[in-house]
Amino acid sequence: MKFRIHILTAIICFTSFSYALSSNGHLIEEGVLDLELTNISEIKSIKLEGDWEFYWNKLYTPEDFRNSEAALNPEFVKVPKSWTSYKKDDVKYPNKGFATYRLIINKNQDSTETLYGLKVSTVFSNYKLWVNGRLLSEVGNVSTEESLAEPKFKYQDIPFILDPDKEETNNIEIIFQVSNYSHQRAGLQRPIFFSTYENLKAETRWMDILNLIIIGIILVIGINHLNMYLFRKKDISNLYFAIVSLVMIIRNISTGDRIITYFFPDINWELLVKLDNFSGFGTIPLFALFIYSLFKVDFPKIMKNLILGIGVIVTLLVFATPANFYGKYRMFFEIYILIFGLYLTFGVLLTSAIRRRPTAFFTFIGMFILYATAINDVLSSMGLIQSAYVAPYGLVTFMFIQSITITVKSAKAINENEDLGDALTLEKENLEKNITERTQELQKQHDELIVHQDKEKQESWVNSGVALINDILADNKDDFKALASKVLSELIKYVSATSGVLYMQSGEDETDQVLDLIADYGCSNEIRKGKAKIHTTTGNLGVAFSENRIMVINDVPENYIKIESGLGDSNPKALMIVPLSIDEKVFGIIEIASFNKFTNLEIEFIKRIANNIAANLNNIRMNENSAVLIKKFKEQTLLMQEKEEEMRQNLEEMEAIREQYEELRKKNEM
Repeated sequence: MKFRIHILTAIICFTSFSYALSSNGHLIEEGVLDLELTNISEIKSIKLEGDWEFYWNKLYTPEDFRNSEAALNPEFVKVPKSWTSYKKDDVKYPNKGFATYRLIINKNQDSTETLYGLKVSTVFSNYKLWVNGRLLSEVGNVSTEESLAEPKFKYQDIPFILDPDKEETNNIEIIFQVSNYSHQRAGLQRPIFFSTYENLKAETRWMDILNLIIIGIILVIGINHLNMYLFRKKDISNLYFAIVSLVMIIRNISTGDRIITYFFPDINWELLVKLDNFSGFGTIPLFALFIYSLFKVDFPKIMKNLILGIGVIVTLLVFATPANFYGKYRMFFEIYILIFGLYLTFGVLLTSAIRRRPTAFFTFIGMFILYATAINDVLSSMGLIQSAYVAPYGLVTFMFIQSITITVKSAKAINENEDLGDALTLEKENLEKNITERTQELQKQHDELIVHQDKEKQESWVNSGVALINDILADNKDDFKALASKVLSELIKYVSATSGVLYMQSGEDETDQVLDLIADYGCSNEIRKGKAKIHTTTGNLGVAFSENRIMVINDVPENYIKIESGLGDSNPKALMIVPLSIDEKVFGIIEIASFNKFTNLEIEFIKRIANNIAANLNNIRMNENSAVLIKKFKEQTLLMQEKEEEMRQNLEEMEAIREQYEELRKKNEM
């Protein structure tokens, strides 16, 4: 498929060049073209080139030639060519002025009515056309005064009819009135073609098809490069190439047959000329940017900046000044294209190709073809040769060569990838094995990390609960019942239970087997009154008390068993009985009921905190008992002191009585 595309491109380019450079062998001599031996309908269009009659600063009409032909004294000048290259007395004609061109075509008499035509492209800068005395076309406004002249471009196939029944058809008189005040080149500078109208239209259609194909190819490739840039913005060369494509599309539609005028027939003449010149002179800096992005090593930055600087100046002159002004420097512009085009092609690309830079050789070939077509355009615009504008075709060739280059690079990359794939295949099994082992190791580490995180989370939850209960224990050391109630409520809430009670053994007598209800949470008055005291041999409570172990009952079935406990004989979903002990001696019980199962974490938490609760409650209770004993001791001490005083008084009284008795006894003995 690619081979066919390349063949099609070669055919298009070959056909275009053949059309542009071919010569039909019919030359005009002294204003006369002899076609008497030519069958006009059987050959392609005839280029009207040679020596035309020329009348400087005269605007003659057909009537002027019929009435005073002998007195007109014509000059004979080469057409197509700008009249600024004509000389009179070794002095060139100025670009501003007006003139009349005249040509006589001798041919065979027509036997039937025949439709002929003239193909007229660019005339600088306006004209009127008569054929056999009939005004066929007027483009712009022809005038002897600059203020009244109006420049305009119009590419057209102009038909006219020769009818042997109404007139002689063996002679065709063609008269052009031309004036120019807007451009540095003037007159019939581009070729004019003559043939049957059918032949002209067929050639025009063919050229239009070629132009549309060229525009389509350039547009597709330009869009493709733009997309490549958008997906990979590091490769700036794609952006530059896309911009070049856009500029060359502008050139294709603004030069030659000027396709843009088909869509915008009233387009401003100055704007059209600016687009024409910009698309010609503005490509060198763009190509410089493109080539610099590819071969920076072989392209000095100072040269790139010089090309860009001059390119900016040229562009500003083209767009900021009238055509008649910047046209004075056209020779400078064309030298700029010539010199730097040669530098880019041979100074950079050929050097890169010799140094075997990747893709440099193919880029050089493409640029060489493109530059050859550009030189053709420059020489044609200078009037040195007469040919069509073919730079777009050279650009298409360049683009296809670039496409081949990209294909080669892609193929090379694919081959390298295949080699790499073969090398990777050899290591695939080991790599897969290593990956599997590493994956398992990572999964194990991940699982261990999850377990560790869960463990840390659980430990944090337990520690937070322990800290909470310890804070409560530390803040309530003076009131045993208040402390018991606060601890019980916070403990139940922390494990998301529903209710609970706290019992303590009454008295210090180990034979006392009764537990008193010290605190409750979420319990009814019935439980408070009916279960205020519990015997230590009652149900599961007695088992936990006597064996000093935590009892947890989860998933208690409905109507399976009624648990006798300090909470009554209801059927909770889960029940936990926690003995409070110190040194294996149980002195209290905490019972917690919940409608959810107790988790291992909650059980572990309660186990850890039970010892702290037991120790603190026992200490506070012992402190309270000690306080009671101290109070009793003080009361007994006071009582003993009172009795001692009473005994002292009694002793004193007895001593007094004894003394009295001794005195009496002594008196009696005497």
